[in-house]
This record gives sequence, C-alpha cells and structure tokens, in this order.
Amino acid sequence: MKVLNKLLAGSCAVLSLGCSSDSLAANDSVVVLQYHHVSDSTPAVTSIDPDTFKEHLNYLKDNNFNVIDIKQAQEAIEGNGQLPEKAVVITFDDGYQNVYENAADLLEQYEMPYTVFVNPDLMAKHQGHYMGWEELKDIGARGARIANHGQTHAHLIRREPDETKEQWVERMHYDVVSAQEAIDENLGEQEKYFAYPYGEYDNELRALLDDWGFLAFAQHSGPWSQWSEETAITRFPASGIYANLDTLKTKLRSKAMPVVSYKPEEPLLDYENTQPTLEVTLTGDEALKEVRTNQLRCFSGGQVLEPEWQSDTRFTVEVTTDLPVGRSRVNCTAPSASESRYYWYSIALIRPDAQGSWPD
Repeated sequence: MKVLNKLLAGSCAVLSLGCSSDSLAANDSVVVLQYHHVSDSTPAVTSIDPDTFKEHLNYLKDNNFNVIDIKQAQEAIEGNGQLPEKAVVITFDDGYQNVYENAADLLEQYEMPYTVFVNPDLMAKHQGHYMGWEELKDIGARGARIANHGQTHAHLIRREPDETKEQWVERMHYDVVSAQEAIDENLGEQEKYFAYPYGEYDNELRALLDDWGFLAFAQHSGPWSQWSEETAITRFPASGIYANLDTLKTKLRSKAMPVVSYKPEEPLLDYENTQPTLEVTLTGDEALKEVRTNQLRCFSGGQVLEPEWQSDTRFTVEVTTDLPVGRSRVNCTAPSASESRYYWYSIALIRPDAQGSWPD
C-alpha cells in the first residue's frame, strides 16, 4: 500500500493531473470509508485517534465533499436518484462505546450522516465496551443508521469441525438473520445492510445474503458504483495505517473501475495457491474510454504487478511473491483520461494455512 500511494502521488505530478479535489465532477461512484475505534487507547491496527478523526472530517468539509447517507447512495447507484459531486459514505464496524463518546457529537455538529454496524450478542456480553441499545437509539435520532454486523463477529466462512453444510447454513441464519431481528426489535425496522466480520466472505455466504435480501459490505478497497456486486461492496479502511490523511486523499478522489467480471471468483484460495493469477474483464462500452488502460498497474503488498493484456478489455496479472496466510488484496489503478483522479479496483483473497485456518 505504501508503494501504491507513492506511485499514485508521483503520477499526479508526472501526468500533470494535479489531484486537486476541486476538479472532481459528479459521477457514478461513491467512496465508502470504514472506521472501527475512535480512541488513542485501543489497538492501533483498528483505531484512529480523535484528533486525526476530526482532521478527516475537517478535510471533507473544507474540500466540499458531500457526506451522504448509505441509503441515498444505494438509491442513486440503483438508478433512483443522482449522486452529488464528491460523494462519501462514513461507516463504523462493531459499534464501540468510544464511537459514541468521541465521534457521535462531532458528526452531528458537522451534519454528516453515518452507519454503525453492530453485533447484538457481543453488545449483551460486553456492556460498556460496545454501545447499548439506548446509545444506538440516541445516535439514530441524531443522524446515524444502525446496521447488521452479525451476532458474534465470528469468521463466518470458516467451517467448524465436522460441520455439515446444513448446520453451517443454520449457524449463518442465526448469526445474520437473528441479528437483524434483534436490531429491528430494539430500534424499529432497519434497512438490511450487512458488513462481513473481518471483511471475509465466500460465494456460498454471498448467496445466502442475497437470498435473505441484504446488501453486504466488505473491507477491500475501491469505490461503490453500478459496477459493484451487491454482496461484496467495497470500502476504504480509514483506521490504523490507513488513517494517514495524505494517502487517504487519493482514495477519496478515486472512481470505480468498470469491471464486469474477474477470476478467481472465490476469495478463499487453496493453501497451495501461493501465487494466484488474476483475470479482470472491463466493460467495452463508453465508460472504458475514460480509463487510461495503458497506464494501469496492480499492486500486491510491496510488489508492483504489470498486467498482461489479452484483449482491449481483458488483462491478467500474476502475483509474483507468495501470499501470506490470511487476508490479502490486489489493488489495480489507472488514471482518468479527463479528470484529476484514479480508477480503482481491488480483489480480496484469503489464503488459509494447511489446517484451513488463518489469523484474525
């Protein structure tokens, strides 16, 4: 990611793109930011300190970004409205108490709507660590939307020993559907939005979420647009190492790459698949004319990956160093032909260990 941001910054200068936020026009993409803790005393990897969080909001306000409700974004992407210029959605995973203490008042003051994804079981078991229903009611009355993060924050796609598919589906029904029932019971009926714990999903889980009527949000990066899959909507992490405003600025200006298909479709790889080859197909319509495909590059960890174009709309890229056990992503970017921004696409990958597990 550091290599990616450095190269993007350099390209802005070389290509005379400027990367000025003032040049962004109304478009069909919305950047979704993902936060967890807002605190200086919680695990750094999932935290942003309150002062830096305020800097984020000040940047959005001072540079005329439009922070909109997640429902407004959905309706516009589905063709029932229009996204404003420089649209941004703010989300928090887990519903920590420190979000209530350190972020809620500030977001209300800035009149910025946001969504909090919560785990009802964890709320009940760890009172004081997470917001309770009264705090959620309070922020809901002040501009927040409350959504579903599952009951338990488990690794949902990881099967338990000797668990049959039917048993796994029953467990998923409890984790997802009963969590929605708890939210609706305590807060009134809410929109069916789900954020995957750890950002982990596979095609079987996606199919269940689709059957149960949810839009589902992941954690690998990229804007949300008409090209997004409804059960794998991308978000830009903005906590931990990703809280750096200098690098976040590039992501706030990004636009969704018009991808119509990709391989591997299944994020969960075999343990032996250490250097997968990815295949990405772009649309062949007018949208592609805005993408400088000759300058498209992909990034995996600290590696810059050169695409091999199989046709005008399809390229492959091979990961050149072994993926670690756990979650990874490959990001691909290309500059716009007419705007000071980048098209951005990300593929999520999970490589298990030999026992089929991986770290949190």
